[in-house]
Amino acid sequence: MLGRVIQIRGLPLLLVCILMLVSYPSGIASSSQSSSVTSMDVAYAQAQIAKFRSIPHFTAPASPFNARKAMTGRTIVSIPVTSELPITVILESTMAGVAKKLGFRFVQWQNQGRSDQWVQGMRYAIQQHASVIDLLAIPPGLLKPQIDEARKAGIKVVSSHFAGLGQQQVSYIDGAVLLPYGEVGKLEADWAIAHTNAHVDALAVVANDLQSTQAVVDGIKSEFAHHCHNRCSVKFVNVATTNWATGVQPVVAAALQSDPNLNYVIPIYDAMSQFALAAITAAQKSGQVQMDTFNGTPFALGLIAKGQLQMDIGENEDWVGRGMIDYEMRLAARMIPPSDEGFPLYIWDRGNVINAGTPPQSSKGYGTAYISGYDRLWGLNT
Repeated sequence: MLGRVIQIRGLPLLLVCILMLVSYPSGIASSSQSSSVTSMDVAYAQAQIAKFRSIPHFTAPASPFNARKAMTGRTIVSIPVTSELPITVILESTMAGVAKKLGFRFVQWQNQGRSDQWVQGMRYAIQQHASVIDLLAIPPGLLKPQIDEARKAGIKVVSSHFAGLGQQQVSYIDGAVLLPYGEVGKLEADWAIAHTNAHVDALAVVANDLQSTQAVVDGIKSEFAHHCHNRCSVKFVNVATTNWATGVQPVVAAALQSDPNLNYVIPIYDAMSQFALAAITAAQKSGQVQMDTFNGTPFALGLIAKGQLQMDIGENEDWVGRGMIDYEMRLAARMIPPSDEGFPLYIWDRGNVINAGTPPQSSKGYGTAYISGYDRLWGLNT
């Protein structure tokens, strides 16, 4: 028995040992291959980020028209999801400024995020014979009876800052101002990949009451799946828009406690970031757990300047406000609005946040080409 060569699946034991010895270096090759894939993923993420570091150019989204003439005697009523979010204040301020410049009435319906207040706003707009009602980040489904009543009265109803490009809209509104939310999600993931050497253990705080959230989430998932493989993980937790002030901090705190390896928090909209920061600070994880986000509101850029937030994807809310009112004026004038207003994205981080001012100011640092561009579009300098 000892003199016989032991067979393993038809191979002599000696040959098996030789093969094992020859195969051993391939383990080293696998490690090298894994490192190469990681480097490729990081390089890819860095390349995506680089695309959004230049000052955006303005491209007219539609044909010019005489906006002052088109809006004579018309009224636009804006009903935001809540008047207490920094972004809604900036957007409506821009729109009110454009309306004043063009000489038509623009009404901001103040509310604290309660559905009964939205209903009251709809009734007011109908009583005032508004030309357009802008539902700013409000789910249209929550106001369908009021929308039907408004449209029956000849009022155009628009959903704005609620859904992303390519997302299906409900049939009972007259239009929607869409943003590149899918790209936002990808960039939020890319930043985390690039700044952890593609080893991300993240918590993403989302708001499923906003249709835009699904596009952002899809973007995050897609980028991690295709460009971080099994080295990145992300958990999603939902906090409704009107509950951010009280709901974000405890869910982030719970995640930090349950997962000691958590190294990234992605509050997908920057109005959440101050509450996520409070949880990180309380857990004494400052510097260990980083954040990136989206919107580019001044207070969040201020957090970047203080080193409390790594990155914010700016959308230039002044530009977006002009695009929203451009869309709505065209609807009021019975024109066909563009399907895409062409809103750009811009990366803010510690290296360029000084360009937003000290302290940061709304929409500063994006250049001024869009201002003169919209003026030409509306026939204001001809």
